[in-house]
Amino acid sequence: MNLGTNTKAILLLFILTVIIYSNSLGGDFVYDDGYFIVKNIHIKNLENIPSLFVSSCTTAFAELSQDVYRPVTTVTFALDYYLWKLNTFCYHLENVLLHAANAILLFLLLDLVLADAAIAFLASLLFALHPVQTEVVSWISGRSSVLCLFFYLGALIFYIRFLKESKKAYLAVSAAFYAVSLFSKEMAISLPLLLIAYDFHFPDKATFRQRLYRYAPFVLLAAFYITARFLILNRVSQCAWWGGSPYRTFLSMAPVIIDYIKTLVFPLQLRVFYILPIRTSIADPKVLGALCMLTGALFAMLPIFRRSRRVSFFICWFFITLVPVSNIVPLRALMAERFLYIPSIGFCVLVAILIRTIAAAKPAYLKRFARAAAAMAAALLVVMYGARTMARNEDWKSHMAITASLLKIDPLNTWGLTSLGIGYITEERYDMAVKALTKSIHLSDGNFSPRSVLGFCYLQLGRYEDAARILSEALKLYPRNVEALNSLGVAYANLKRYKEAVGEFEAALRVDKYYAEGYLNLGTAYDHMGQSGKAIEEYLRVEQHTKSRQDVAISYLRIGDVYSKLKKPEEAKRYYKKAIGLCGRNMDDLRKIATDRLNARFVDK
Repeated sequence: MNLGTNTKAILLLFILTVIIYSNSLGGDFVYDDGYFIVKNIHIKNLENIPSLFVSSCTTAFAELSQDVYRPVTTVTFALDYYLWKLNTFCYHLENVLLHAANAILLFLLLDLVLADAAIAFLASLLFALHPVQTEVVSWISGRSSVLCLFFYLGALIFYIRFLKESKKAYLAVSAAFYAVSLFSKEMAISLPLLLIAYDFHFPDKATFRQRLYRYAPFVLLAAFYITARFLILNRVSQCAWWGGSPYRTFLSMAPVIIDYIKTLVFPLQLRVFYILPIRTSIADPKVLGALCMLTGALFAMLPIFRRSRRVSFFICWFFITLVPVSNIVPLRALMAERFLYIPSIGFCVLVAILIRTIAAAKPAYLKRFARAAAAMAAALLVVMYGARTMARNEDWKSHMAITASLLKIDPLNTWGLTSLGIGYITEERYDMAVKALTKSIHLSDGNFSPRSVLGFCYLQLGRYEDAARILSEALKLYPRNVEALNSLGVAYANLKRYKEAVGEFEAALRVDKYYAEGYLNLGTAYDHMGQSGKAIEEYLRVEQHTKSRQDVAISYLRIGDVYSKLKKPEEAKRYYKKAIGLCGRNMDDLRKIATDRLNARFVDK
């Protein structure tokens, strides 16, 4: 290693990455950020950090917490919230800095593996600037991927250093990095397979027994993570098999792998959500073509391995790191650009090796031309990647921007139409929201999401019968959705069907006992039913299940209202004062309401 050259390379990687992603720093919370951060009460008090590792309700708000177990990532969100509350600039900056750090770690790893700083630098730069990374870096919730890769690369670096220097401390550090990577995101599960592939391509003099010894910590950690995830979430997969069977899932995934390669080669039509057909027959031209290409690639591996171990290894890198997102264990997405964050490294290294090979053309009369062609190719890729990435960052700046970018490519994308409806609701353009959501429902069979959002939209319009009808349909498709259960309860309450409202609120709380809005609505339903004692009891449960000062302040305000109606001014006064005492910054409206009620004539001053 040339320390001076490497220092310059590291600085250049850092500077270029930060510059290219600088226009992502002003973005809003979008997509699932609301569930992982904005609505997630568990990250809003550092005392909750231990529970993030052992509770199924803390990773995210409502039912999304049942799909993922990423406590380390959630801890970083808790620290972020403690330091800068909901200032999105700081969240985005952290993602950008972590991505830049990953590019630097990748450079160090590749220099260690390939002993070629030129390939290491170009591959790391291509990785840093490739447009497919924008979903992970520009989307705040992509933090899980950048954090996972940071520790994943650290684990690889220390593992290879262990092989080269035989220091057991390096193996221990590698295993520790792997543990943190696993608990950042599930994709880290592929590392033991990658270590075996590395040892196969770049063997040392270790015996089979010695190799088993050094693999053991990683296999045990992977088994421990899977066990912990199962015990906490009560499942390993996120959903049922696509198309209802492993066979159909396999058929559907074959074309996806080819699409992933196309996306890496031509990152032009990037989208936040892919709606793909479920393949049911191996005779399907897309399936047959994909299987033929993948089989051809498999047979080509042996001659590639004989000719170039490093090319063979990085082809294996791509396919091995895709394994966790290949729906062997079913996920809620067949395809997503964020799934390429780690696999894309294999692609970028192969491109760098190709350019380096062109530059090293042997005939003397071609050498100057080859070097110029290689330099131009590298520069062109860097410029094109950088320009496309900066343009894509703009798409991720707001909910409506990312929705518009998707619908521009795919106007009939049902996720995009649902997202458009959500955007219109945020802007209080309810009639437009109804049109978009109705269209989404007509285009999709059995899709829960647009029905749930449309039900909420009808609530805002005061169309409570319509809301109850469409929300009931939604809950037949997904019975455990907390927000839909709560919205249906609100619809029933407005229709004065209080017993049914109570049933829906209680169902929501059975799914998520920390759902403060459920207790507030349940208390209000009991209040309308004239059951003041039960109303106060439910309001008091808010304080037991949330650290949110605002939710607790609202519960105290409503308890004060109940006591006011019961002609108990001293009790009403006490709870109004407690509500006022909890009102901090950005709670002026709530403070004013409580103060006005405290000063009402019936309260004994």
